[in-house]
Amino acid sequence: MGIALFVLGLAGGAWGAMFLFNLRGAADKAVARRNAVRAVTAARTLNTGLTEPSRFGAWFFRLAGGIVLLGSPVLALAGLAVATLE
Repeated sequence: MGIALFVLGLAGGAWGAMFLFNLRGAADKAVARRNAVRAVTAARTLNTGLTEPSRFGAWFFRLAGGIVLLGSPVLALAGLAVATLE
């Protein structure tokens, strides 16, 4: 269990850094994907309100990445603590 938490913490750190620093355009791609999904949903449901772009821009995904990046070392350290106690 501890090793799984440690690996999850490392993966969260990589994911958070990717979105926080917009590596390889991760936040921009997430915004484009979100707007495309909204457009498809608008076409399926005939809801014209969904055709407008989302109010959550790249800043939202960068903020989420920053929060995950801050929390992931805690998770990794907790995983190491559990692994050493087992």
